[in-house]
Amino acid sequence: MKKRIFVFILFSIMLLSNSCSIEDKYAPINEYTDIDLSQVPFRNLSDYGFFTGDMKALNPAQGVYPYSLTSPSFADYSAKERFIYLPEGTYMEYQGDFNALQFPIGAIIIKNFMYYNDNRDKSLGRNIIETRLLVRKETKWKPFSYKWNDEQTEANRLIVGGTVSASTIAQDGSLKEISKYVIPRELDCRTCHNLNEEMSPIGPKPANLNRSTVDDLSLNQIDYFTEEGILSGIPSSISQIPDYSDSSLDPITRGKAYLDANCAYCHRQGGTANANGLYINWDYEGEGIHTGIFKIPTNFNAPGFQYDIVPGSPDESILLYRMTQTEAPAVMPQLSRSINDDIGLEIIREYISNLE
Repeated sequence: MKKRIFVFILFSIMLLSNSCSIEDKYAPINEYTDIDLSQVPFRNLSDYGFFTGDMKALNPAQGVYPYSLTSPSFADYSAKERFIYLPEGTYMEYQGDFNALQFPIGAIIIKNFMYYNDNRDKSLGRNIIETRLLVRKETKWKPFSYKWNDEQTEANRLIVGGTVSASTIAQDGSLKEISKYVIPRELDCRTCHNLNEEMSPIGPKPANLNRSTVDDLSLNQIDYFTEEGILSGIPSSISQIPDYSDSSLDPITRGKAYLDANCAYCHRQGGTANANGLYINWDYEGEGIHTGIFKIPTNFNAPGFQYDIVPGSPDESILLYRMTQTEAPAVMPQLSRSINDDIGLEIIREYISNLE
C-alpha cells in the first residue's frame, strides 16, 4: 500500500513539473545567477551567466527578466532585446511614473542590439551586433559594452567603440543598408544617460513599462514584476507613454511620444542639453518657448532657419531639418543614428504640421 502511494505521489510531481505557465516561459528555472560585483566588468559577456544554453538565443537565466518599452528609441533600424538582472532577494522600487525605477546595488540593465534578416519574418535569422550593460555599482551606474563575434558564440568587451556594417529588410519591405553602425565608446554613454551630472537609466520608467509582457500579451508587465516580488511601491494606477508606431494615434500624441523616446533623454531638465532650454519629454508640463515653438536655438546655426519649431511649417523647423541630416554637427540625435528614420520623419512632419 505504501509503495502505491509513493508511486502516485511521484507521478503527480512529474505531471506538475511538465506543465507550462507564463512564469515558466518568462523566468526559466535553473540555478540562480550569482555575479561577484567586485569582478565586474568581465572580459567576456558569457562570464556574467545572463543566458542559458546557446548564447545567441538569449534565453534568460534565473534572476534575469526580459522587458520591453511602450516607445523604444530608433537606432539605425536595429532591433533590441532588453533584460534586467537582479541579485537574489532584491527588488526595484517605484519613484514616480516618469522617473526611472530605483535599482538595488548589483542590478544590471542589459540591452542587446541586433539585425534581423527580414523584420517581417524573424524566423529567417538575425545577427547580434552588441550588448550594452548598465551596472549599478556601490555608488554609481557604470556602462560597459560588448561586441559579438561573427560566429555569434561570444561577445567581448569593447572600451573604445567601433563601427560595423549591416543590412535588414524593414517592416515595409524596403532594404536598409547601414554602412557605419556605431558601437559607442563607453565614455559616450554618459551623453544620453546623464541626469543632473550622474549616470542614470533611461528606458525603465513605469510609464514606459506599462504594457504587456514579452511572452504574454494578456499580462501587464508591471503587474507581473509586482507579483514576482521584484517591484514594489506601484500605485493603483499609473500613466502610459503611448507607442508612437501606432498610426491610429492623433498626430500630436504620436509626435510627443516619438520625441520622448528619441530626443528627451538629452532634452529634459537636468539632461545633457539642459542649457539649451528645449524640453520635449512627455511629462514636461510647460508651454511655449521651452517646447521649441518659436524658440531660437542657443548653440546651433542652420542657414535659412530661425526657430526650432515653426507651428504648421515643418520645412521651416530646425527640429525636422536636423532629423534629416546624417553627419555631425547637424545630425540629431548625435549618437546611434547614421541613416534617417523614415517613419520618424513622417511622424514629426505631421506633428509640426498640426501644431497651432
